[in-house]
Amino acid sequence: MNILSLDCAGKILTVTLTAGGKLYVANSGDAGSKKHNSLILPFADELLTKAGITVRDIDAIACVVGPGSFTGIRIGVSTAHALARATGAKLISVNTLQARGFGIKGDFAVALQCRPTESYAATFKGDCFNMTSCKASGEDEIAALNMRVIRHEGSLTAENLADFARALAEKGQFVASLSPLYLKKSQAERLAGGE
Repeated sequence: MNILSLDCAGKILTVTLTAGGKLYVANSGDAGSKKHNSLILPFADELLTKAGITVRDIDAIACVVGPGSFTGIRIGVSTAHALARATGAKLISVNTLQARGFGIKGDFAVALQCRPTESYAATFKGDCFNMTSCKASGEDEIAALNMRVIRHEGSLTAENLADFARALAEKGQFVASLSPLYLKKSQAERLAGGE
């Protein structure tokens, strides 16, 4: 199965293509999150060219839907939807925290700091496919968890993204539509509400 995977939720834009048993990768490195919109399609085109296939050969498109950068999530979701509609490819929804926990066994949590005293956190029982909670949590709440806590730095590695997308595809976990996973209100919503 040829799978194009997109991660715009962190500072580094990562695009991967799994095709013909090989992994092709493009990422923005330290170009910063302001470049995601202008780089995502050229990166995808570059990977398709390297693999010797066309956009019509993509079977599935995996996209990180959050938590993470609100703007980056919107860029990834809208691009994935457009490509899926144009090609008929299936969609795979990727939770940042679940993907970061891929391959870890036992009871654990994954946390991504969103403010100095707050993080997005998910807890898991057994493995990443059994998520028991996913929410914004205070650091004191995370410290009180009676389990291993893995700190996520904000951008998935290319291998992690591609491997998790492939695992979801093998489980047949396709979705009809991608929905951004916002665990908090955006800054605009907070300001409009007087917070």
